[in-house]
Amino acid sequence: MNRRTFNKLAALGAAQVLSNSSASTVAQRSRQSDADLVSLPKKHATAHIPTRAVEWPAQTYRRLLVDTHVPDWDDSLMASFDPVNYVSTIAGAGFQSLMQYANSHAGLCLWRTSIGQMHRNMKGRDYFGEVMDQCKRHGLHRVAYYSLVFDDWAYQKHADWRVLAPDYSEPTPHERAGAVCINSPYPEHALACVRDLVSNYDFESIFFDMTFWPTICYCSHCVARYWKEQGAEPPRVVDWKNPQWRAFQESRERWMREFTLSVTQTVKQTRPIQVYHQFGTFFAPWTVAVSLEQNEASDFTAGDFYGGAAQFSIVCKAYQSLTRKRPFEFMTSRTLNLNDFETTKPFEQLALESLIPTIHSSACLLIDAIKPTGTLNHRAYEYLSQINALHDSFEPFLGGEMLADVAIYFDKNSVYDPDANGLTAAEASRNMWSGKLPHRDAAVGAARLLREAHIPFSVVTNVSLDQLTAYRAVILPSVLEMTAEQAGIFREFVRNGGSLYASGVSSISVPGEGDERFLLADVLGVKYVGKTGKHTTYLSTLDNELFDTIWPQENLGFSGPMVRVEADPSTKILATVTLPFVDPEAGTALNSHFAQIWSDPPAAQPGKDPGIVISTYGKGKTAWVAAPVESRADPVDARVFQLLLKRILPPPYRFEADTDPAVEVTLFLQEDRSRLLVGMLNLQAQVPTIPVAATIRVQVPHGRRVLKVSLLPELKKVAFSVSGPYVSFRVPEFKLIRMALVEFS
Repeated sequence: MNRRTFNKLAALGAAQVLSNSSASTVAQRSRQSDADLVSLPKKHATAHIPTRAVEWPAQTYRRLLVDTHVPDWDDSLMASFDPVNYVSTIAGAGFQSLMQYANSHAGLCLWRTSIGQMHRNMKGRDYFGEVMDQCKRHGLHRVAYYSLVFDDWAYQKHADWRVLAPDYSEPTPHERAGAVCINSPYPEHALACVRDLVSNYDFESIFFDMTFWPTICYCSHCVARYWKEQGAEPPRVVDWKNPQWRAFQESRERWMREFTLSVTQTVKQTRPIQVYHQFGTFFAPWTVAVSLEQNEASDFTAGDFYGGAAQFSIVCKAYQSLTRKRPFEFMTSRTLNLNDFETTKPFEQLALESLIPTIHSSACLLIDAIKPTGTLNHRAYEYLSQINALHDSFEPFLGGEMLADVAIYFDKNSVYDPDANGLTAAEASRNMWSGKLPHRDAAVGAARLLREAHIPFSVVTNVSLDQLTAYRAVILPSVLEMTAEQAGIFREFVRNGGSLYASGVSSISVPGEGDERFLLADVLGVKYVGKTGKHTTYLSTLDNELFDTIWPQENLGFSGPMVRVEADPSTKILATVTLPFVDPEAGTALNSHFAQIWSDPPAAQPGKDPGIVISTYGKGKTAWVAAPVESRADPVDARVFQLLLKRILPPPYRFEADTDPAVEVTLFLQEDRSRLLVGMLNLQAQVPTIPVAATIRVQVPHGRRVLKVSLLPELKKVAFSVSGPYVSFRVPEFKLIRMALVEFS
């Protein structure tokens, strides 16, 4: 690395040469010059990040929220808050915007108001207003944070407003956030406070947190509203095949959507600023009653997640599909989770998690937490400055339209457990975050398998199916229900040449609309009959390539039942469903009616029911599997899934990558700048990460000629070759992130 390049990268705070005990490796790294960008921060030092004016929100990628859910029962709480030191620390760490609490789950206002209850330890001061003034001074974009529904002050003062659990229980002693109901008089109070805040302070956006149901509410206000609208008592037993239960769930979703929209309308009528709401509920279970349509209340999509790389990747792609304006805002915490005040994520873990939105050309909001007395951990901001420095060097190159061949279909209406029918609402509420969600798990699994195979993919949802034509194939991962209108869109997609992979009950008709049937039976070439098997089932192959793929196994096992179908004679059956040698529930220590004590081997003869079916419809092809193998983490399931997809969707793809499966690759077209942006992120599960190299092949828009390929952020030209539809180039070893520009004429 030459001195000029080193000084440039050091000034950006983006790189640091890593030492290695092997002399040969050191020599090799030396020859690689700029290849290995720095991943480890300097200890106990604040990175120097040059100030750069950015527009809100289009160019604001480094954002911060400092959780301030602090009550006022003790005189010391928030009493030492110093807005000057607070904002200067945040600005000095390289953040470009600050989301500042106006109120919190405690329900106390941090601004001067005559409507809400002010935090008593402000003692006449205006914490929020002082922070806004300091943000202007430091050039930070200003966002207000406002907690809805979760409001301890309202919960304590107005017992009639409280959300009432199905068993009428009060919060357990360890619960600290009291929730109030949107069907009570609470919204009148909340909207009055919001109008007061928005009309009296100068900020550019406002974020509303917690716009969801924390449980299934049966308070008197909910019961009365449901009686008025439906003429019946709200049902208390979960049954997705019961029209009354589905009507109640649809009402809950509509009530929350209407409330959320009313909040946004109130803000915009007061002052035309940008508004967005918590949408971390994207993957949440049905109990929170948040539909994808609720996102219409937000100018751009945002939410916080803590589920790791595979979840973060699919969420970013879903947000890319859902957001009304770009960039979307992906949030995650500095600490291991929001319950842990101190334990900071290892640097490489936090860097990688925060860079996932970066390779999707979007914003990352990091979440810190204030000390009870109102001060910050300044050491943490030295640390976070190193994260921001790493981001800073890539931000000028972000933007464009994401390119992909495959879309994973995510249907929010399928995020429930069909086997949980018969639970009481109280039982469902107690375990609302830990239940089985087959469709969500299969969608996340498909995302992981596509990422590891370096097959370009994105997401479409039940509210963004109009985007389906941008892709060559679509994955239906164990979709639990489908409407005739949705089925019509998928049918036309395949008829016109698209490829479709479906697993399990995907395309089954919406419960309550006659007999269960596959709405895409003509497209998939299979007719739904029912379920077969219980705890263990198998797929027995009839296809030589598939048989080689599962080597050294003879069958592919699955933990659970499979779907039973009749196949059209025109289809090609690649595997059949085989049940265990004997019913797993038949054998006991008393009767010995089992084949093996600790396992349930397949029957001696393969079954006859179709298990994997390939079909042709119109100009397109489909693959159907009797179980969602994509939801499993075993390598053999990954190989089967990838084989089937390539059977119906052969290359070339938008890109190909020869690199470690842990590397996430993204591709953005920046048509206005005649270039492609390639993102590469080394998402290894263990840190510190092991450096990896890559060979990337990218399709350039038809009729365009490649001018040059450059590695970012140093804009170093690299050699490339053109073969068929691809431009190919080599990326030397990197630990965390690499980006490249492919410029064309």
